[in-house]
Amino acid sequence: MPLPGPTTDLDHAENDLFDHGYCIVADVLSQTEIVGLRSRLEEQAAAEREAGLAYEFGELSRDTGGENFTVRADASTMGPKHQFVGVLINKGAVFRDLVLHPVADRLATALLGADWVLSAYDSSLVRPGGPQQALHTDQWWMPRPQRRDQRQRPAGDIRRGEFYGDDDGEPDRLITPAVSCTSAWTLSPFTAENGATRVVPGSHLSGQEPDPARDYDNEAVSIEAPAGSFILWDARLWHGMGKNRSDAERAGLYTVYNAPMSRTQINWQVALLPQVRAEASPELLARLGFKVWGGYYGRVGAADGDMISEAEVIGELG
Repeated sequence: MPLPGPTTDLDHAENDLFDHGYCIVADVLSQTEIVGLRSRLEEQAAAEREAGLAYEFGELSRDTGGENFTVRADASTMGPKHQFVGVLINKGAVFRDLVLHPVADRLATALLGADWVLSAYDSSLVRPGGPQQALHTDQWWMPRPQRRDQRQRPAGDIRRGEFYGDDDGEPDRLITPAVSCTSAWTLSPFTAENGATRVVPGSHLSGQEPDPARDYDNEAVSIEAPAGSFILWDARLWHGMGKNRSDAERAGLYTVYNAPMSRTQINWQVALLPQVRAEASPELLARLGFKVWGGYYGRVGAADGDMISEAEVIGELG
């Protein structure tokens, strides 16, 4: 079965996503949109560096329990090799418009269901020499199926970096479903040379985490795509950022989508600027988790309203 390549056929892209764990949709952004998004991103990144607020990715730990938190960039340098610009929802209308993009909605809905929510919205400017990440999954927190004849392990004890090496080779072995996925909106070409995301195709169906002692160089491929593409990968897929060996910067925006019962990476109720919330459409607020789901997730009081409202909060009475 051929590996996914850029396509404009969304049915084909959806099949790639389920079969291989990722898909590439070409020509999603126009040249005007690319220029506008990249200009706003570079302006924001420069301002954050000047204000001493720039961040970069830390190394992804291969030790059990290690985290891939961002770290404050060294102010003594011209700029980090991999500058991270976070919470883009607050940093420009051009970024907010992408949340409701029909291509993203179609593919996220196919994998997660119609009521998916935005988990995170960040960006990266990877400059020449930007480091390579170890392969990992983004759904490491999801409990794996457990044997009935063994004491059940608490789901809250799961830590990043654990290796699940108990694959018995049975094709009908149960695995956990996808409840999250990540996308890259390419603002420059993504190539193997400039460090495009590396993946192991089909690994989303393994039911395992990658072994931290291995590099998987013979199995990993780079997701190459032209500027203006939309790349989406299943959060169970083994993946990692490649090293930028070119002499040019690689720019991309990254949106993470979750099934509605899953806690988001960004606490939008706290992180969202008041003026952004006041101007946001009901559709955008729903994607940010301001809509009660199933009468169970997102409530702020006894009322089971459609959209979260501070008016529903009842304090001490009597």
